[in-house]
Amino acid sequence: MRYRFAILACVLFLAGCGSGVDAEDPPPPPTSLRCSTGADAMSHAALMASYANPLLVVDSADFDGTNDYMTRGAGLTNAADSKTGILSMWVRLDTGGDFVTLAMLSSSRTAGGAPTNSFVVQRSFATNRFLILARDAANTTTALHMRTFNVFNASATWLHLLASWDLAAGATHLYINDVSDRDTVSAVDTNIDYTYADWSVGAHPDATIKFAGCIADAYFAPGQYLDFSLVANRRKFISASGKPVHLGATGALPTGVAPIVYQHLDNGEAVANFATNRGTGGNFTITGTLDTGSSSPSD
Repeated sequence: MRYRFAILACVLFLAGCGSGVDAEDPPPPPTSLRCSTGADAMSHAALMASYANPLLVVDSADFDGTNDYMTRGAGLTNAADSKTGILSMWVRLDTGGDFVTLAMLSSSRTAGGAPTNSFVVQRSFATNRFLILARDAANTTTALHMRTFNVFNASATWLHLLASWDLAAGATHLYINDVSDRDTVSAVDTNIDYTYADWSVGAHPDATIKFAGCIADAYFAPGQYLDFSLVANRRKFISASGKPVHLGATGALPTGVAPIVYQHLDNGEAVANFATNRGTGGNFTITGTLDTGSSSPSD
């Protein structure tokens, strides 16, 4: 009986984010994962981090669609051409973003240049479908052209994009909110060029096609692969309840290797830190002024 009470007390402690709990008269379940940013929240985060794929409270960065975006100003450190890749990010498409192209991640062959024939992740203007497009180093072949079957309009709803590809094996995966949503146009057994001269988040490197909405936990790992048809692999990025999970301080938990891009904000962290790359590819620079998102995928 003592063991059963101890387990119940532990569950109530975690549900209350460290607040006092009367085991005989427990409070109703929280409507949000958000807790205070004090010592209780830190203890809660430390406890949860010891479990496999724990939920994590994150903040988001709000891009206004007019002035705000981030550029690397250089290539991604340690990037190399390969046939594999993993992408994960949470996005909220704000009003005014329908039937216009919204760039989440983009590259260019010149610093600050247009993204012609490069690697792009965006919501396309004509169909409101998410698109991942990648070219080979010779700039002669579209190595990967993958898009969603469904359309996604502006909404207060958070969307989780999860994709992976292994062109040598002919494997492509694209999930939106943990549901397969893939309309692969082409996947060619050739290397993707990941060594572009510039990269950007929230626009193209030449400041066009700006993103209107919020982004959280942007993760990009060229040269890595997970089969997302396996539920266990998806749980490394999204919980069964559809919330963000802990990817590790450098984003290395899902695969054991840090990704090249991992833009993350802890709950209550200064939004300017969204430009700090927790991965290995180098930091970004903010143009404009990012705001903390009014909501988070953790909510």
